[in-house]
Formats: sequence, structure tokens, C-alpha cells
Amino acid sequence: MGKINIGSVQINNGFSGQFYLPYSIGLLQAFIMHNSKNPSKFNFQTTIYKRWLLNECVEKLKTQNIVLFSVYVWNLQISLRIAEEVKKINNDCLIIFGGPSVNDEAENFLKKNNFIDIAVHQEGERTILNILDNYPNLSLEEIPGISYLKNNKFYNNKGLPRLRNFDGCPSPYLSGSFNNLIKENPDEHWLASWETNRGCPFSCTYCDWGSAINSKVARFEMERLYAELEWFSKMKIEFIFCCDANFGMLPRDYDIVQYAAKLKKEKGYPHVLSVQSTKNARERAYKVQKALYDSGLSKSINIAMQATDLHTLEAIKRDNISISDYKELQKRFTADGVPTYVDFIIALPGDTYEKFSTSVSDLISSGQHNRIQFNNLSILPNAEMAKKEYVEKYKLETVKAPIVNMHGSLDETPADNIYETQELVISTKDMPLNDWKKTRIFASTVEFLFFNKILQIPLLLLYAKHPDISFKLIFEKFAEIQNDKNFPCISKINNLFNEHSNNIAKGKAEFIYSDKWLKIYWPPGEFAIIELFSQNQIKDFYKESITILTTLMNDKKYDLIMEEACMLNYHLLKKPMINSNKEIKLHYNIHNFYFDALNGKNTKINSGEFNLKIERTKEPILDWQDWARKVLWYGHRRGNYLYEFSSMKKNLVEKK
Repeated sequence: MGKINIGSVQINNGFSGQFYLPYSIGLLQAFIMHNSKNPSKFNFQTTIYKRWLLNECVEKLKTQNIVLFSVYVWNLQISLRIAEEVKKINNDCLIIFGGPSVNDEAENFLKKNNFIDIAVHQEGERTILNILDNYPNLSLEEIPGISYLKNNKFYNNKGLPRLRNFDGCPSPYLSGSFNNLIKENPDEHWLASWETNRGCPFSCTYCDWGSAINSKVARFEMERLYAELEWFSKMKIEFIFCCDANFGMLPRDYDIVQYAAKLKKEKGYPHVLSVQSTKNARERAYKVQKALYDSGLSKSINIAMQATDLHTLEAIKRDNISISDYKELQKRFTADGVPTYVDFIIALPGDTYEKFSTSVSDLISSGQHNRIQFNNLSILPNAEMAKKEYVEKYKLETVKAPIVNMHGSLDETPADNIYETQELVISTKDMPLNDWKKTRIFASTVEFLFFNKILQIPLLLLYAKHPDISFKLIFEKFAEIQNDKNFPCISKINNLFNEHSNNIAKGKAEFIYSDKWLKIYWPPGEFAIIELFSQNQIKDFYKESITILTTLMNDKKYDLIMEEACMLNYHLLKKPMINSNKEIKLHYNIHNFYFDALNGKNTKINSGEFNLKIERTKEPILDWQDWARKVLWYGHRRGNYLYEFSSMKKNLVEKK
């Protein structure tokens, strides 16, 4: 036969109008062209890399001999529909599916989607080469690492050992796999996925990384990695997402960061190198993450904890990760003025409302003042958590919910109405549905009050003076206010959080969509801020908060201090429609206390006269939409919600 035409689909999400180069498909193409017995017989078409309308995708693929699909949760449904329609038009087209959303136990998957000819498991390079080199005279029973149906009978062939040496695996970037794609889309701004190694020694049950590649780490050569970084710089790739499961695990990772930093300084690119930080190796992790921050390649540092309760960590097979390492890293980064954020997952097996809320409170007490990112637990097809026996053991109950990105837009799902979905856990043996809702509301309350910095100053002050009053108790005091006429603003916010948790439990989106506010999905805490400001209720909210906080403080001599702390917090909040600086006078050095608290220090509250200048014109906010975008959306990860300020005069009188 003549040329073999190969189509491919790896649909990725876009971020701020930028899209990822289809890395998995590029790897396969580079491997085949390097290792095939007759590479000249293959004609690789440019990959469908982003969401088009269904009929457009089918039109592009309908005449291909083979179509490769790389699938994950964010593109599975559209990929299945494309494959089904292509098969209807061209029954001779060989449809091949691979990627993390192809279940290792694929019988039901293939019988439900019988238009798929071959399902490829684990690493695909050698398997796809075997298929293509022998096409069209395929003996499927001789190809390792695949599943297929024959006369409606299911077959699963044993896989190959994992790749340990990448000498025969060319870089898709350096070998030209993406040249045509980039040439055909000159106005596209590209993002890049990047591996420096492959493998993960951990086996966390919620993660398909560990279940898929639980193994020793295999490394790509440094010469290749440096050349790829130079390619990214040359092609002006702003954002690189490093796919390594544990960046910072290897001593050479520091050298990789230094090289990326050198290119950024000399050539301006890349702007960001986003990594999944190693779970252990404390000293090396600190060194690598500090280098990322100092070079500007990272605006904040991720400390991926997920949970701190030992029983929960054991249930998810993460108990071999040192909590003491996390806390030590947090202290060091805080002392260096490096912002960090922590990931926490809601409804992990073994977790309860009490454990979760206590862990959050303890983390804040230990110095995490920038961000805890609360994520809802979803079950991935090849994670251990998806196995029947695991589901039954922990009584996991899920709801099918649409996949939407935080700050993502509604038009991520085009007019063909094909929705991507995920299985969200809303109840477990240890966290029944009502407790799950309570936990979800608690997380929203923490996000809103503390990490969005609405009340961060007075909350830190209250805890400093009354460490017996935990942050958990403070957040619960706010969350328990329901439909109270004395607290209408706080009641309104709590109703919003209640509705949000109920909606998720019914299978609605994880975030709150607003057509009025930028036409994107908002986390509940940020949407609550929008509601208060846009309805001119922000000052009333602070009045209500003062009542709650002074009651908790229960010490009349601190009433004025707490009021002033709330007042300072209000004035420091970045606001819309502001075009002038502001001067305020304090009677206590709360500003010094707050600055030191953020840096892990304890400062006494002194009385006197303290004049502050609040710098509100450095980043002028022109209108409401500009405020929502620049302050709430763009400032999310770094917690950049407050104006800078400077002391004009300080006159110390007495200590409190």
C-alpha cells in the first residue's frame, strides 16, 4: 500500500488563550520516526490539540487510515464522540485509544465503546511502533500491552517492562514533531509539558500516577533537557509544566532550575517553570524551590500535603511522607519571605470533618498564611481508589459532575454540548454526606475569611492574644450564623456557601459561574467578595464581624484594638474605582504586628500614634471588571489582595 495517513487527537484545556503542545502524541511520532523499519511510509497529520466542534474534528479525520487518541478526564467524552463518528463514516479506520483514562481493566470500556479497535495501556511508544510497523497485517494477539475485542470476546495482552533507558526516545520538541503544527497556527501562544524523568516511588491511592508508574525513576539525559530548555526559550514558550511526579527529588534538579533561570535572564523565556514538588528530601526541596522563586520562575511555592492526619495518610498510602518535613519547609520559606501554598483534598478516605478542620487550623497556626487550596476528591479510572474493593471498604459515594476549571470560561464547552465529567466523592464511611457538606462549607469559609484576606489581620491578632481560641473555632463561629437578622451580610455569605455545597452534591459544577463577572467560574470565597462589594455591603460586613470578634476576644480593653484591626484590613483591601492614595491614623501598631506575623514573628501590640500611607495608585483599578480580573483572579495564587503601605510617623506610648 501507499502512504499510511495517521491522524491524532490530544485535546487540552486552554489557559488565558494559550494551549499546550500535544506532548503525548509528539512523543509517539518522534519515537516511530526514529525507530520504525520504514518511517517514510507514515504521513502524520497535524494533531487536533484543542476543542473544536465535533463535525470539524470528524471532517479532518474521516479519511485517515489510523487515528490515535490520547485521553484523560478533560477530553474523554469529546474524544469518544469523535472516534464514534469517524468510525461510522470510515469503518476501515483503525481507532486506537491510550492515556490515563483508558482503564487498565478495559473490558467494559471497550464493550461500551465498540468503535475502538485497540486500547493501549501504560507507556505507548513501543506498542504503537509495533502496531504501525505491522499495519495493516496485524496479529493483535502478538502485540503486548493492549486490550481489544474479537467477536465480542475480550482479550488483554500482558504489557512490557517499563522503559529504563530513553536513548531511543527522541525529544518531540527537538526532533520537529511540532514544526507543522506551530507553522499552521502562527497566532497561537503555546504552553509546554515537559518530562525530566519518568516514574514515581509513591503509590497514593487517589492518584493514577503512582498506580500507573509506581517504580524507580528513569531519567532523561541532561544534554537533552538543556537543549529542550533552549528550544522553549527560542520558541518563546512562556509557561512550562513539568510532568515529573517529584521534582526536587534528584540532586540534578537544582542544576535544571539554574539553567532555566539563566535562559530567562538572558533571553526572557521561559517565564514560569511549574513543578510538582517532591514529597520528601527536605533540604533539596528547599534549595530547588527557593531557586525557582528567586529566579522568578515561580511566584509561589507548592507544598503538596493533601492531609495531615496520620490515619488518613495511611488510608491513602501516603503515610511514608514526612509531616515534620513539611512544617520545617514552611518555617524556612516563611522566614525567607517566600509565599507558599498547600493543597488539601476534601473527603479523603479516613478523614472526618473534625480531622480536616483541625488540620486546616493547625496549618494556619504553624504559619501557612498565603493559601490552602481546597480540592474536591475525584476518582480517576486507574487509581487504586477506583477499584471495587477499595470503594466498598471506605463506602465511597460519588456524583457525576461537569469538569470546569477555576477561573475557566463557559465556552470551554462548545455548541456541540458534549460535556466532560468527573466522579466527585461526596460521602465516605468516615465523612457522610452531611459532614461532607459541612466540610465543604468550612473550606469555603476559611478561603473567604482568611486566605482571601478579608479578615486576616484581626484573625491573626485574635489568635495571637488568645491561642486557646483555635482558628477552627473562629471559622465555625462565622459559619454557624444562619439567617440571623442581626448579621444579614454574614448570613448571606453562609447561604451562598450552603447553596454551593448542595449544588455540588447534586452534580453541578465545583465553581460558581457568573455571566456578569467576566463570564468565568469563580471559587466560592472570591464570589462572596464580589457579592459584598458589588452590592455595597462590605462595610456592613465589617461591622458585623467586629461584633463576633470582640465577643470571642471577651476582653473590653481589646475592643478598640479589634475594631482598628478590622478598619485597617478594610482600608488595605484593593477596591474598584480607586485613583488616589489614602492616609489613615492608627492608635495601635497593628500594621507592625501583621507584617511580623506574616514573617513568623511575634510583635507586641503598642499604643501610640501611627500614620500610614496606603499606596492605592501603583496599580490603579479602572472599573469593576478590571478589579475582578486583576485583584481576585490574577491575585489568587499569591494572595495579592491588599495594597502596600508605608509608615509616615510612629509615636510609641505604652505596651499592651
